[in-house]
Amino acid sequence: MKISIMAALAALVLAGCTTSPEMPAFRKMLVVGDALTACAPDASLGWPNDWGMAATARENDFAHRLHAALRKASPDLELATDSIMYQDEMTGWVHLVPCSADLVVIQLGENYKGGISLDEYGEAYGQMIDELREGSPKTVVCLGPWENVQLEEVIAKAAAAHGAKFVSLRAIHAAPENRAASEGKFPKIDGMPGDRGMEKIAEAVLKSLGQ
Repeated sequence: MKISIMAALAALVLAGCTTSPEMPAFRKMLVVGDALTACAPDASLGWPNDWGMAATARENDFAHRLHAALRKASPDLELATDSIMYQDEMTGWVHLVPCSADLVVIQLGENYKGGISLDEYGEAYGQMIDELREGSPKTVVCLGPWENVQLEEVIAKAAAAHGAKFVSLRAIHAAPENRAASEGKFPKIDGMPGDRGMEKIAEAVLKSLGQ
């Protein structure tokens, strides 16, 4: 009887190993974003750093947390962060193409103030997905807005229409412990994601990749 039980347990373990998804392997990751991805020092906001606002260290922002997690399967994975020139009009990504990354994460929207209509924003967003993907197979992940909720549906639709994954940040934003205010480090930017929020964002992207 003991042998039968042990054999059954071993079979279950082996079955679990064969059905568990493997971490995807990538060569280069590009994160195109706004201040949540990288922000230059701004004394007026009490922000002295140049990584994702308001993480307490470079390795704590979502881009670097995601990079560290993906390097478990891809030790040589390169990380680049960048932005577009005119975020309110959703234009100015010519410097990003042709894109050599095989994983692209787009985190934009917080600086949209109505410079173009929502329909125009969605069209431009979709065009950027296509141009970043052109030339080689790529995985593209689009993050929904942190606070600029009018863009949630716009970005989700653009992602779906252009073959990209969409990750909503609504549930992460809704939890007070995920904002910098709960950590008390940067009082002038306390609505931004703190270390916990950045971790949750990275985890959400990983989940969209099957992890």
